[in-house]
Amino acid sequence: MGRLELYREDALEALARLKTGSVDAVITDPPYGTGAWKRPEPGQGANPYARKVVEPWDAFSLGWLPEALRVAKGPVVFFLPQSRLEEALAFARERGLPWRLLIWGKPDPRPRPTGPVYAFEPVLALRPLPGKGKDLHLATAPRPGRDGEATGHPHQKPVSVMAWLVELASRPGEVVLDPFMGSGSTGEAALRLGRGFIGVEREASWYEVARKRLQSTLLQAPLLGAPTREGGAG
Repeated sequence: MGRLELYREDALEALARLKTGSVDAVITDPPYGTGAWKRPEPGQGANPYARKVVEPWDAFSLGWLPEALRVAKGPVVFFLPQSRLEEALAFARERGLPWRLLIWGKPDPRPRPTGPVYAFEPVLALRPLPGKGKDLHLATAPRPGRDGEATGHPHQKPVSVMAWLVELASRPGEVVLDPFMGSGSTGEAALRLGRGFIGVEREASWYEVARKRLQSTLLQAPLLGAPTREGGAG
């Protein structure tokens, strides 16, 4: 029987209290440290008046990775910026960890005020992947006003992308952990594919968005019969 557990707390604190080997896979989208271009008004195309904004929580680090590897029996799969790929690969090589590079390709990437657009995002999998499938997945990023699944999160990943990763990294009935849950895309994909899900999110506003979203997902996936458990601060 699957399960849904949600915690509003810091990722490192949550990982530290989870038991070794207590989940089957970790799939997550940690902060990139790159910020995001924001325009004063929504619209189409590149806007020369956009400004780059780096939120307080947006700081790239691999500090969570050793604990994620301890907690997971199987693979740890995470998005990362292209500029940090070599750093992450060095981490894997130093520890003798097998790795696989996966690619999320974007058919309609967001325009940038300067320079070429980013038409793909790398995803790194540490430890072997039990599932079958391709190492490339094409999907457009959710955009408010256009896509029904859009939550407004600045770095929301499509459910189809997370479902692709869930199927590669886990088997039905297993438990997936996302310590940087955001608006809950990993959880929605996991629940719909018959996995249990543990989600952690520090920011209260996004935790609440994810909580409502995933409770709704459970109602649409009655075969899971998953009990809901909540914890953490507030």
